[in-house]
Amino acid sequence: MSNTISTKLSGRMSSRSWAIAIGAAAVVLAAILLIVYLDRYRARVGGENAPTPVLVAKQLIPAGTPGTLVASQTMYTPTTLPRKEVEVGAIADPQYLSGRAAAADIFPGQQFTATDFAADPSQTVKSQIVGTQRAISVAIDNVHGSLAQLRTGDSVDIYVGVAGAVKLFRPNVKVLAVPTPEGGSLVLRVETKDAADFAYAADNVQLWFVLRPVVGAKPTVRDSASANTVLR
Repeated sequence: MSNTISTKLSGRMSSRSWAIAIGAAAVVLAAILLIVYLDRYRARVGGENAPTPVLVAKQLIPAGTPGTLVASQTMYTPTTLPRKEVEVGAIADPQYLSGRAAAADIFPGQQFTATDFAADPSQTVKSQIVGTQRAISVAIDNVHGSLAQLRTGDSVDIYVGVAGAVKLFRPNVKVLAVPTPEGGSLVLRVETKDAADFAYAADNVQLWFVLRPVVGAKPTVRDSASANTVLR
């Protein structure tokens, strides 16, 4: 009898020990899962609030505005926002704007995104002038200019022939567009105060276009030439 009771008590104690062990393991597992959850939650919340750079428009940017103009005129404010507030495709590097143009009106306070700027392979003339700058078309031929070597974006020194002499008219003039093989005119960037002079010279005197170095060009000497100076 005593052995039977002892066996029953031992079995009950063994079952109880297993129950306690299982309960303790469950508590430990729950604690581990809670710690993992909290760590992941903190990481997620921390990631959502991590400061993220983005460009934000500081003025109205009309559709079609070249990205190079947006960058050169600093039409944006670089800032940081919590990651959760940054829009998909947000732009943080102004260099991304090069060769692109605003695909739609961009309003003050609006984040720049990749969909806001579309590729702009045309690089239109109007996109290359600002403020007091103007674009003027001037006829050019292979005799009086390096047309075969001229490219959009080059700079030229312009000389005029008048009253039996040749002299420097304007140095370092930016070329905005060149004629196509089918014909056309050279488009130059000038200041508004010089536009009338260019228009008069284009119609009344001979113009020569002298190509300047792409980099490292020195200031052009303001020189003139006539029969007397050439033959002396």
